[in-house]
Amino acid sequence: MINRNTVKILSLKPVTRTMCYEFYTKVNTELTSSAAIRESVCWWQDDSEKLNSLWWVLNYYSDRLDPDRNLRAFVENQLDSLAQRKQASVQA
Repeated sequence: MINRNTVKILSLKPVTRTMCYEFYTKVNTELTSSAAIRESVCWWQDDSEKLNSLWWVLNYYSDRLDPDRNLRAFVENQLDSLAQRKQASVQA
């Protein structure tokens, strides 16, 4: 799960399965492997909304995209890093 503090700092909203279906379709057709999904996370590393949406896609469609939870953990780590950077910039 995404850290509660990260959710608060980044103002992340829950995403329903219906809301993320279009993004799932895009991920499923354009990113054909775990490595490709990991690479996309690097492209979106500063976009908390996109990372949040990807996390929900991986959660809802875990049987197809992320059965071992490695990708979700990777996205969670990216979100945590983004939240830490944001919090540090506010405190500076």
